[in-house]
Amino acid sequence: MEKKTKSVLCIGAAHWDVRSECHTEIRQGTSNPVTVSRYPGGVAHNVAMNLNRLGVEAGLLSYWGQDVAGDALEQQFIAQGLDVVALPRSEAFSTATYTAVLQPGGELAFGLADMEIYDHVNPAMFTGLQDRLASYPIWFIDTNMPVSVLEALSKGYGSEQFLAADAVSVAKATKLNSILKYLDILFCNVDEASELVGLTVVSEEDIVKAGSALTLKGAKSVVISAGIKGAYIFQGDSFRHFPAIEVEITDVTGAGDSLIAGTLSGIAEGYKLDVALKRGINAASITVKDQGATSENLRDLSLGAIGS
Repeated sequence: MEKKTKSVLCIGAAHWDVRSECHTEIRQGTSNPVTVSRYPGGVAHNVAMNLNRLGVEAGLLSYWGQDVAGDALEQQFIAQGLDVVALPRSEAFSTATYTAVLQPGGELAFGLADMEIYDHVNPAMFTGLQDRLASYPIWFIDTNMPVSVLEALSKGYGSEQFLAADAVSVAKATKLNSILKYLDILFCNVDEASELVGLTVVSEEDIVKAGSALTLKGAKSVVISAGIKGAYIFQGDSFRHFPAIEVEITDVTGAGDSLIAGTLSGIAEGYKLDVALKRGINAASITVKDQGATSENLRDLSLGAIGS
């Protein structure tokens, strides 16, 4: 009997990323010639798009303004095959944008994040969407959503769903403290794990202490990504380390989102977490070889075996 792949709903940030690369060294107080490129970004979007390319039906729920930028995002996502679960559009705030200003050669000079719109999402906006949300057996949420929304999704709406979450950043990681006990999987990197447990994490021994502490706080499973050192899984009293795959790196943007999507795709297909993480590591290794946060080459991985 053919195994049925479960669908995944991704809830969180989906906005425009603007990349402005200067032609010459940046000079303050004057105009700088740049080459500008725009593409969809945001953690929830990246995970949903990667899931789609890995052959998993993915939904996307985010919050946009009543503006051209929001219209363009929604149209593009639908055209790309994502199931857009739309919240009412904001009349007061513009669709979020992240602008990266780069030195010649690609080094980040500074970033400009217009993300205030996400702070104004509230649980009341989900009224009437319960049946639509419940149709997805797996939910992924990111911490660009306010704590009140994370708690409502975890405690109320998501009681029957498999729930995964990403810490996103050190500054936003602590939003998860009140919902750790509801999480089937917590994804975080070393710095975010350090912030969540209040430990300085430097060595592998420190990573093990942090992961174990997070499971004691209630998360059923914890995946800590450690860059070129690979990733660690914690479940109960046990942990496993999975080394990274050595590749020539072009752009590390979106590596963590690809690891999450690859892992969730394995879970959606019915594999255990340790096996699914192997696909996540493979997905991350493919993404970092390409420019940008998502890679079309993930479609090739969706056709092959998980891991090696």
